[in-house]
Amino acid sequence: TLKSKAAEFAFFMRQNPLLGIVLHAIFSTAITYVSGVPFALVDLGAAWVYGFTAALGMLLFAKTLGSILCFIVARSILPTTRKNNVLAHPTVARVDRILAGSPIYYGTLFRLALLPAFVKNYGLALLNIRFSDYITCCLIGSLFGVPAQAYLGSQLGDIYLGLRDAEEVAKSDPMLIWGGAAPALAMLILMPTIAKVLL
Repeated sequence: TLKSKAAEFAFFMRQNPLLGIVLHAIFSTAITYVSGVPFALVDLGAAWVYGFTAALGMLLFAKTLGSILCFIVARSILPTTRKNNVLAHPTVARVDRILAGSPIYYGTLFRLALLPAFVKNYGLALLNIRFSDYITCCLIGSLFGVPAQAYLGSQLGDIYLGLRDAEEVAKSDPMLIWGGAAPALAMLILMPTIAKVLL
């Protein structure tokens, strides 16, 4: 299963920390570029293995590189039909109308809003926005999502990977579950909701 493969990779990173950092960068960047899954098990596993501080840097690097690749693909490779599908999304169309007023403000809200992964990854890049503004929006967005993801992974990564049973942990130490999950989930639920309202 995907979870077991992610657990195997986590153990590999633990045994080969330097190589694990390189491979994580490749896998996490590819996940951001291809699917945009924000809570990939490979990232949670990395946070569990390397700890919160190191995972912050690793995840930020991978997400930023993935965003750069999305910009390049959106501008030069993405088929016209796919571009049109993304641009037809109601939120993309709305942001397109207001983006010129404040590219970084509205672009950041777009990156934070709860949208389909493909739309979020490629929608902003397809609009009339400079690369410098685009990457600034991506970095500001990462300031919310990456710390939450790194914290959640460092606290509960082994549970997400299936190495510990959540019910047993909840019975023996319920505060560990709440303390690990509540701050991250609050950030990840609250910010997209606010962003969507403001857009």
